[in-house]
Amino acid sequence: MNRNLRTAAPMVFAAVVVSGFMISPTMGVGVCVVGGMLLGTLYAITNGRNRDRD
Repeated sequence: MNRNLRTAAPMVFAAVVVSGFMISPTMGVGVCVVGGMLLGTLYAITNGRNRDRD
């Protein structure tokens, strides 16, 4: 599931950014900033490593 989520997230993000810019430039910038933060959080959460291992 994590791999599928990490694969699909950039494509969905790109579609949302394009849609945001089609609505208005301000909306597009807002979507870029907030979406970038959420996408970064998603990658940090689903990085696939177990922190308990040495």
